[in-house]
Amino acid sequence: MVGVSVMDLKVFEFLGAEVPNSVGDIREALDLLATSIDTAIEQVGEKVTKSFENKDFKKAAELSLNSEELDSISKKIQEVISDLDTIIYDRNIDEDLKEMDQIDEKSIPNYNDYLVDTEVEHNLYEDLTHKRPCAFKIEGTRVEIKDWKGVLVQTINYLAKKDPNIVRSFVDDSKMNGKKVIYFSRVKLPTMRAVVEIKSVNIYVATNLSANGIRNLLIKMLNKYNIKLSDYKIYLKADYSELH
Repeated sequence: MVGVSVMDLKVFEFLGAEVPNSVGDIREALDLLATSIDTAIEQVGEKVTKSFENKDFKKAAELSLNSEELDSISKKIQEVISDLDTIIYDRNIDEDLKEMDQIDEKSIPNYNDYLVDTEVEHNLYEDLTHKRPCAFKIEGTRVEIKDWKGVLVQTINYLAKKDPNIVRSFVDDSKMNGKKVIYFSRVKLPTMRAVVEIKSVNIYVATNLSANGIRNLLIKMLNKYNIKLSDYKIYLKADYSELH
């Protein structure tokens, strides 16, 4: 992985002008990759500690070296994400993505054709674009919701009850807030869109994200709580992928 050159930025800017949806897709994919790398770094860190405890200093040094390399890769990905965020927000692509992900179900004449089994479990590594949720399950607790905004807000409410201090820490966590995109704040910022107040912890969260954007944020939050991704499931009520 190398840094983004001027030519790379020009390519992304071209995509932003010609096929804006692709910029959002690339951004979400990179965000998921960076999150996965950061999780791997944490796991390597645990092995480093164990190696020191076992006085296996050679192994600890090897793990540390590779961890530094992973961290370097993650930072470079974050730089690309930051550049993509600039393109997305300068061109209001995020609004286009949101509109693309919002389908007026009443305008679909054959709505029932797109309904799916609401008892089938879906994981957080799936592409959730053009899909409609009806519930999610976290640590065995099923929560009914109406849309992706509900998934995000109610998940935060669940986590806040579990440990409010961790949710509050999101505000100052660079991994939870990008350089240009603010998701969590103590005050309602003018740059935040579709803001919801999480009253139990006195913070505000921006909910104007695509389905996959919310998926990525959920993964980050679960990692902060050390909740296995396998302990979080999503249930869908409809899949409109065929319409696009």
